[in-house]
Amino acid sequence: MQRFTRTALQRLLLLSTIAILWASYPLSAQSITAARINEVMIDNVDNYIDSYGKRSPWIEIYNSSAGTIDLAGCFLTDDPQDLKKYMIPKGDILTIIKPRQSVVFFADEMPLRGTFHLNFTLTPETPHYLALVSSDGSSIIDEVEIPAAIPADHSYARIDDGVRTVAPAKAWHITQHTTPGSNNVVKDKNEKINRLQEADPNGFVMTVTAMLVVFLGLLILFLAYKLIGIVAMRLENRKQALYKAPHSESTTTASTTDDPLVAVAISLALTTELELGGGEAPGQLTIRPRTQTYEPWSDKSQMMRPTVECKRLKA
Repeated sequence: MQRFTRTALQRLLLLSTIAILWASYPLSAQSITAARINEVMIDNVDNYIDSYGKRSPWIEIYNSSAGTIDLAGCFLTDDPQDLKKYMIPKGDILTIIKPRQSVVFFADEMPLRGTFHLNFTLTPETPHYLALVSSDGSSIIDEVEIPAAIPADHSYARIDDGVRTVAPAKAWHITQHTTPGSNNVVKDKNEKINRLQEADPNGFVMTVTAMLVVFLGLLILFLAYKLIGIVAMRLENRKQALYKAPHSESTTTASTTDDPLVAVAISLALTTELELGGGEAPGQLTIRPRTQTYEPWSDKSQMMRPTVECKRLKA
């Protein structure tokens, strides 16, 4: 039983491996077919420079798929009778193109300079044929015919990156806006700005709008700070009112009972009342200011005298 189980597992593992290898082959073949000749420059006078500081014709290969592809082992040619004219070397990681990215090959007849330097060149006087061939050397992945007399520093490029159409005249155009190693479709205009320029050519509306926005922002800030200040003042006034209430009551009580001068005056008045036998009217206490020109408190006669009870105790 154990031997039977081990044999079944080995068979299952072998079948899984074969299935994975079989499935991966068509996926790999399908991914390399997404490579496109995307842009070509024939007469490079004052344009793209290679790593050696030289200007030469160049060819851009674009990955139009959503997966990574590897050009290693494929061929580039300008001769339909010789599809294996230049083989892209294997083992260079720079031949791996990520999705929606591209690489540039220089047609300078100097293949010893590296992977991206071809063994053929292109001249502007004559039309040219270019093809990207699969690693089998016979299956053409992509091809294009380039017209002659393209102006200097102009490229022959796809209107939409990596898109094939039935009529090549609708897929390609001659452009001065070259984009080696980048997407051909570059948005250099803003539709909203263009509409605004048409509606307001002198910029008056834009100026007024900008000023209104600035002043409105300042007004909002002023009102916000004003409101914060009013709230803060009200809170402070309420806090001070709550703090002063108990202190005012204690101050009033102290002024009538705890002031020593008031207590002395009341004692003197009571003493005089007891000695003289009353004031001008019964039940009234009269305190009159003295008519002396000197200070009465400095007079010896006004010194503190013993009260009636004290005299009775002495007697």
